Amino acid sequence: MIKTLKTLGFMAAAGFSLTAFMAAPYAAAQGELLKRKTVEETILENLHKARPDINFGQPRPSMIKGLYQVQVPGGPVLYVTPEGDKFIAGEIFGIDSTGFAKIEDPYVIEERKKALASLDSKNSINFKPKGKAKAVVYVFTDIDCGYCRKLHSQMHTYNEGGQQKPGYNDLGIEIRYLAYPRAGIPSPSADKLISTWCAKDKQDAMTKLKSDQAVPNATCDNPVAAQFQLGGQLGVNGTPALFLPDGKLMPGYLPPEDLAKTLGI
Repeated sequence: MIKTLKTLGFMAAAGFSLTAFMAAPYAAAQGELLKRKTVEETILENLHKARPDINFGQPRPSMIKGLYQVQVPGGPVLYVTPEGDKFIAGEIFGIDSTGFAKIEDPYVIEERKKALASLDSKNSINFKPKGKAKAVVYVFTDIDCGYCRKLHSQMHTYNEGGQQKPGYNDLGIEIRYLAYPRAGIPSPSADKLISTWCAKDKQDAMTKLKSDQAVPNATCDNPVAAQFQLGGQLGVNGTPALFLPDGKLMPGYLPPEDLAKTLGI
């Protein structure tokens, strides 16, 4: 009887040891799984190691199978390998029987629409048509940018080559300005935008500054820094940058009649 109990005791002890032995590799495997990085984490880690000075956007699968896309705030979209060891910077073009056409990621377009829809119109400087607006276009602008000034000079009827042409507002387009100081913050460009947003008459200050007229320096609680950051997140890397109601980004100046045609009005 004693021998039997001893045997059972040994077996129980052996069983415990065996269980612990079998559990050890399992626990180690679990630890490995917990330590294993996601593709997104690997990409961000490698990008930050290479350029710790850049606040990269969140990686997500791109339209090109096998590559992930990462927005560089104020810069290009990067198309990165899952290992995070190589990338391509540029635009995606579709190929079909009619030729090549630039393609924008539907996800990115939808995110832009959401971001712009969440903006309070009180924080943008708005130039509205006399009647009901046919379309609203957000424009990231800088005071000293030449094409920003040209765009603003055509807000209303303007003369070109001796011919009177309708401006953006005349065509039913409402322009909502957002701040994007190309020289960054702080900078003289940012100071001018802050003075504009802090002026009693923002529209008048914008018009004067864009035609080289002086306005009083002013400071206040303003959205310039937040809008500059938003622009970088949305892919703005120059001014003017036009965001259409459908979420598409049109970098650069577009004449009023061409913009109206693009908008289908």
